[in-house]
Amino acid sequence: MRLLLILSFLLLPLLGHASQTQKGFWPFRINRFDKEGLYHGRWKVYIKEDKVLVRNGRFKHGREVGRWRYYYPTGELMMIERYKRTLDYIQVTRYRKDGSIEKVGQAKRVEDDEKVRYYWFGGWKVYEPSGTYLHTEYYEKGNLMWQFK
Repeated sequence: MRLLLILSFLLLPLLGHASQTQKGFWPFRINRFDKEGLYHGRWKVYIKEDKVLVRNGRFKHGREVGRWRYYYPTGELMMIERYKRTLDYIQVTRYRKDGSIEKVGQAKRVEDDEKVRYYWFGGWKVYEPSGTYLHTEYYEKGNLMWQFK
Protein backbone atom coordinates (compact mmCIF):
# COMPACT_ATOMS: atom_id res chain seq x y z
CA MET A 1 0.00 0.00 0.00
CA ARG A 2 2.79 2.38 0.91
CA LEU A 3 4.64 1.52 -2.33
CA LEU A 4 1.48 2.20 -4.36
CA LEU A 5 1.08 5.60 -2.70
CA ILE A 6 4.72 6.52 -3.41
CA LEU A 7 4.48 5.38 -7.05
CA SER A 8 1.26 7.33 -7.61
CA PHE A 9 2.90 10.44 -6.10
CA LEU A 10 5.87 10.09 -8.48
CA LEU A 11 3.81 9.32 -11.59
CA LEU A 12 1.14 12.03 -11.10
CA PRO A 13 3.28 14.86 -12.56
CA LEU A 14 4.05 12.73 -15.62
CA LEU A 15 0.34 12.22 -16.32
CA GLY A 16 -0.25 15.97 -16.17
CA HIS A 17 2.66 16.55 -18.52
CA ALA A 18 1.35 14.09 -21.11
CA SER A 19 -1.92 16.00 -21.44
CA GLN A 20 -0.26 19.36 -22.17
CA THR A 21 1.09 20.63 -25.50
CA GLN A 22 4.19 22.12 -23.88
CA LYS A 23 7.55 20.61 -24.70
CA GLY A 24 10.04 19.33 -22.14
CA PHE A 25 9.39 18.52 -18.52
CA TRP A 26 9.15 20.76 -15.49
CA PRO A 27 11.10 22.94 -14.76
CA PHE A 28 12.57 22.93 -18.27
CA ARG A 29 9.34 23.29 -20.26
CA ILE A 30 9.26 25.57 -23.26
CA ASN A 31 6.35 27.44 -24.86
CA ARG A 32 4.42 28.02 -21.62
CA PHE A 33 1.68 30.46 -20.63
CA ASP A 34 1.10 32.25 -17.32
CA LYS A 35 -2.21 32.28 -15.40
CA GLU A 36 -3.55 35.13 -17.57
CA GLY A 37 -2.80 33.20 -20.76
CA LEU A 38 0.23 35.34 -21.70
CA TYR A 39 3.47 33.91 -23.05
CA HIS A 40 5.87 33.13 -20.22
CA GLY A 41 9.27 31.49 -19.94
CA ARG A 42 11.46 30.03 -22.69
CA TRP A 43 9.89 29.99 -26.16
CA LYS A 44 11.19 28.24 -29.25
CA VAL A 45 9.43 28.63 -32.59
CA TYR A 46 9.97 25.94 -35.21
CA ILE A 47 8.94 25.51 -38.85
CA LYS A 48 8.78 22.45 -41.09
CA GLU A 49 7.09 20.10 -38.62
CA ASP A 50 9.14 21.22 -35.59
CA LYS A 51 12.47 20.49 -37.26
CA VAL A 52 13.90 23.96 -38.02
CA LEU A 53 14.32 26.49 -35.21
CA VAL A 54 13.58 30.09 -36.35
CA ARG A 55 13.12 32.01 -33.06
CA ASN A 56 14.39 31.42 -29.53
CA GLY A 57 14.05 33.60 -26.42
CA ARG A 58 12.20 34.31 -23.18
CA PHE A 59 8.92 35.97 -22.29
CA LYS A 60 7.95 37.44 -18.94
CA HIS A 61 4.17 37.76 -18.67
CA GLY A 62 3.67 38.44 -22.38
CA ARG A 63 6.72 40.68 -22.98
CA GLU A 64 9.99 39.67 -24.60
CA VAL A 65 12.94 39.90 -22.21
CA GLY A 66 16.65 39.31 -22.49
CA ARG A 67 18.25 38.02 -25.67
CA TRP A 68 16.20 36.73 -28.60
CA ARG A 69 17.85 34.84 -31.44
CA TYR A 70 16.39 34.49 -34.94
CA TYR A 71 17.62 31.96 -37.49
CA TYR A 72 17.51 31.56 -41.25
CA PRO A 73 15.47 28.51 -42.37
CA THR A 74 18.82 26.87 -43.14
CA GLY A 75 19.84 27.17 -39.45
CA GLU A 76 22.36 30.03 -39.48
CA LEU A 77 21.98 32.91 -37.01
CA MET A 78 20.12 35.81 -38.68
CA MET A 79 19.54 38.35 -35.90
CA ILE A 80 19.92 38.95 -32.17
CA GLU A 81 17.59 41.31 -30.30
CA ARG A 82 18.45 42.47 -26.77
CA TYR A 83 15.62 43.69 -24.56
CA LYS A 84 16.68 45.63 -21.45
CA ARG A 85 14.38 46.96 -18.73
CA THR A 86 16.28 50.24 -18.58
CA LEU A 87 15.89 50.98 -22.32
CA ASP A 88 12.74 51.89 -24.21
CA TYR A 89 14.17 50.40 -27.41
CA ILE A 90 15.58 47.06 -28.59
CA GLN A 91 19.25 46.62 -29.49
CA VAL A 92 19.51 44.70 -32.77
CA THR A 93 22.38 42.96 -34.56
CA ARG A 94 21.74 41.44 -38.02
CA TYR A 95 24.00 38.74 -39.44
CA ARG A 96 24.69 37.44 -42.93
CA LYS A 97 24.42 33.72 -43.63
CA ASP A 98 28.22 33.42 -43.42
CA GLY A 99 28.09 34.66 -39.79
CA SER A 100 29.53 38.15 -40.35
CA ILE A 101 27.73 41.20 -38.93
CA GLU A 102 25.61 43.01 -41.51
CA LYS A 103 23.98 45.83 -39.46
CA VAL A 104 23.81 47.08 -35.88
CA GLY A 105 21.11 49.44 -34.65
CA GLN A 106 17.94 49.76 -32.63
CA ALA A 107 14.25 49.06 -33.00
CA LYS A 108 11.05 49.95 -31.17
CA ARG A 109 7.95 47.99 -30.35
CA VAL A 110 4.87 50.20 -30.12
CA GLU A 111 1.60 48.75 -28.88
CA ASP A 112 -1.83 50.34 -28.98
CA ASP A 113 -5.39 48.99 -28.68
CA GLU A 114 -5.56 47.88 -32.31
CA LYS A 115 -2.11 46.57 -33.20
CA VAL A 116 1.52 46.03 -32.28
CA ARG A 117 4.12 47.66 -34.51
CA TYR A 118 7.85 46.89 -34.69
CA TYR A 119 10.15 49.24 -36.56
CA TRP A 120 13.78 50.28 -36.93
CA PHE A 121 14.79 53.83 -36.05
CA GLY A 122 17.88 56.02 -35.76
CA GLY A 123 21.34 55.29 -37.07
CA TRP A 124 22.25 51.77 -38.17
CA LYS A 125 25.90 50.94 -38.81
CA VAL A 126 26.37 48.77 -41.91
CA TYR A 127 29.43 46.52 -42.31
CA GLU A 128 31.08 44.77 -45.24
CA PRO A 129 31.39 40.97 -45.15
CA SER A 130 35.03 41.44 -44.14
CA GLY A 131 33.86 43.30 -41.00
CA THR A 132 34.94 46.82 -41.93
CA TYR A 133 32.54 49.72 -41.47
CA LEU A 134 30.79 50.69 -44.72
CA HIS A 135 28.27 53.44 -43.92
CA THR A 136 25.40 54.45 -41.63
CA GLU A 137 21.75 54.22 -42.58
CA TYR A 138 19.19 56.42 -40.84
CA TYR A 139 15.64 55.11 -40.28
CA GLU A 140 12.46 56.83 -39.10
CA LYS A 141 9.58 54.53 -38.12
CA GLY A 142 11.01 51.72 -40.24
CA ASN A 143 11.60 53.77 -43.37
CA LEU A 144 15.13 54.33 -44.67
CA MET A 145 15.59 58.11 -44.84
CA TRP A 146 19.24 58.47 -45.91
CA GLN A 147 22.72 56.97 -45.85
CA PHE A 148 25.97 58.68 -44.91
CA LYS A 149 29.58 57.71 -44.32
